[in-house]
Amino acid sequence: MIGVYLRRRSDFKVLGSTLDALTARGLEWGWVLQADGKEDPQEADFERWGRARVGRIPSNTINVGSVLLAADAEYVPYFAGIPTITIPYHWDNRLFKSRDDWIVCYTSEKHRLFVQALWGPRLKVPSPIVGWTEFDQTLWAPPIPEIPRPYGVLYTMKLRVPEPWRNSLKGRAWYRFTCEMVKECYRQWGWTLVVKSRAKHGDPGWLRNLSPYYYLDDEMYPHTSWRLLRDAKEAVHFCSGVAWQAMALGVPHRTYRLPIPHVDHLPGMEILEVTYDGRLSPEQFRNEWIGVLDGKAGERVADVVARYA
Repeated sequence: MIGVYLRRRSDFKVLGSTLDALTARGLEWGWVLQADGKEDPQEADFERWGRARVGRIPSNTINVGSVLLAADAEYVPYFAGIPTITIPYHWDNRLFKSRDDWIVCYTSEKHRLFVQALWGPRLKVPSPIVGWTEFDQTLWAPPIPEIPRPYGVLYTMKLRVPEPWRNSLKGRAWYRFTCEMVKECYRQWGWTLVVKSRAKHGDPGWLRNLSPYYYLDDEMYPHTSWRLLRDAKEAVHFCSGVAWQAMALGVPHRTYRLPIPHVDHLPGMEILEVTYDGRLSPEQFRNEWIGVLDGKAGERVADVVARYA
């Protein structure tokens, strides 16, 4: 039995294409669900894989004959004697130091070398390069039809972080001015403004009313953000990892830089910062940082899982 460790809704966008591949191959798998109260999985998130076929495995029944698949994050528990295969999360967790006996599926050779330069080589287990699993969904996920074209997407700033400036009167005034400036630019260009946020960002009322096309993470797989970017003319953000999505799809992105203390203390972030602050071209990003974008990263992770199942 393959156990799929799940803690938060966002795990679905990382694991989704691999779960599709495992299901298509007829491999037996089930959820190891340990929600932590931060964006807990919702009932609709499970429906894609069929509730009748895929059960849930209590974490205390994981045994040595099992394999564990998880998004690579520091909250994944350790199960002694069980092969654990992880897929790195988005930009802030890509530099996470995994256990030496975990099999980490890296996005690219640059990613693997980057992490190993920080934490040392991984000699006990393989370090396969699989590609970017999140991108796989773009090959089939439909765009969102009700938005008038052309449009641009404004990704909101995370306010619920311990950073003084963005929560000061001056910072909040700047934020409102910037968002309204983007809206006015789009009005003059004949574009529709789309606002993409997350519940945990803590958007003020004026921001929720900035556009009738206001989206949260309504879906995790396919992810709402990828669906919005499919037809977007531009993405505007505040030092967000959405820059990766935009560059992978070839969508221009505009960054407004601001302090990011909730992640800038992580080892290697001074190097990784160029991937989301506008200094890197989409071609550089795809060729150097991501590598192959063929929609088959989940299949390659499934190949790794199958060797241990």
